[in-house]
Amino acid sequence: MRYFTLCARPMIDVFMLLREGILKLDPENFSIGSIQFCECDAEQYVEIRDLIAREDAGFLGKLEDIVLFEDDDFTAQFPTLDSIAAKMEDERLQDDYSKIDRLQLKRTHLNVKNSFPYDYVNLDFCEYYYPKPPGMLRINRTVERFLDWQRRASEDGHGVQLPEFILAVTCRHDLKFPTEAEARLTELIRHNCVSSPRYKNAIEETRGISDIGQWLQNDREDFFFAGWPKDIARAAKDYDWKMEILDYVYYERTGDQRNAYKIACLVARFTRANASPDYTSAALYALESSNRKLIAEIDRSSANGKRLLKDLAEIVAVRNAQARRKQRPELPKP
Repeated sequence: MRYFTLCARPMIDVFMLLREGILKLDPENFSIGSIQFCECDAEQYVEIRDLIAREDAGFLGKLEDIVLFEDDDFTAQFPTLDSIAAKMEDERLQDDYSKIDRLQLKRTHLNVKNSFPYDYVNLDFCEYYYPKPPGMLRINRTVERFLDWQRRASEDGHGVQLPEFILAVTCRHDLKFPTEAEARLTELIRHNCVSSPRYKNAIEETRGISDIGQWLQNDREDFFFAGWPKDIARAAKDYDWKMEILDYVYYERTGDQRNAYKIACLVARFTRANASPDYTSAALYALESSNRKLIAEIDRSSANGKRLLKDLAEIVAVRNAQARRKQRPELPKP
């Protein structure tokens, strides 16, 4: 399985997949194959890369900056990795740090793009899907570009083209949700109501309103949870992917300032479609509030808590074994 992740330093997702045999550990050098990650913290990047034990396993930088890179007049002169490498060796460039940074960013951008496609993409942003302007659509545009690049044939000599893949997107929501984002979702939902009487009728029946603005005023949180998956479904249609939501979960958290917020995770399967797939079913799934599953806090001493701790302890043991091999700090017992 080809796996892309925004894993945190503990790498629980990586070692869970390794424990399950979905990712493989090379018995000779103990490297983990078929995985790529992105990390903006240099120290954590090195540690994660060391535990994967492959120099080519990761990309250093903020994912949105890397994926959304656009050429300027300078970087456009160097369209390939070879031309970038040659220019980086030019002594006349050595004191121009801004140009060096731009070339390094383009090189990372091309490396990320060339690494596609993936069977499973785990975009655990854990921040607002629509950050406050400016740059409100940076995460959304990053997801769109992933949907575009997933159509590529692999450049590893096998030319693999995926008929389907899984994408998980995790984001944050609270009362600070930007009004500009609410306006965007309002227009997306209104457009969907015009194009799909079935969707319009479902809103009127389940929310008891005919005015989308009234729905927003009545329940901003429900409006967001029903609306933002439509943005991904709309992009999927543009790139000829049929989207099927497999799971939609969320959990509650309290910040350092005692501010309450929610973390939501949408898991969807995307299947190649011939042309202009209909995303009404995905929109209706997100609209149905009973499809959103709350992950409640679990008591450690309960039966579920004990099972979870046992499972997590086994994953941590796999990680710590790798940490000892690579002389990296071990995680404490869960």
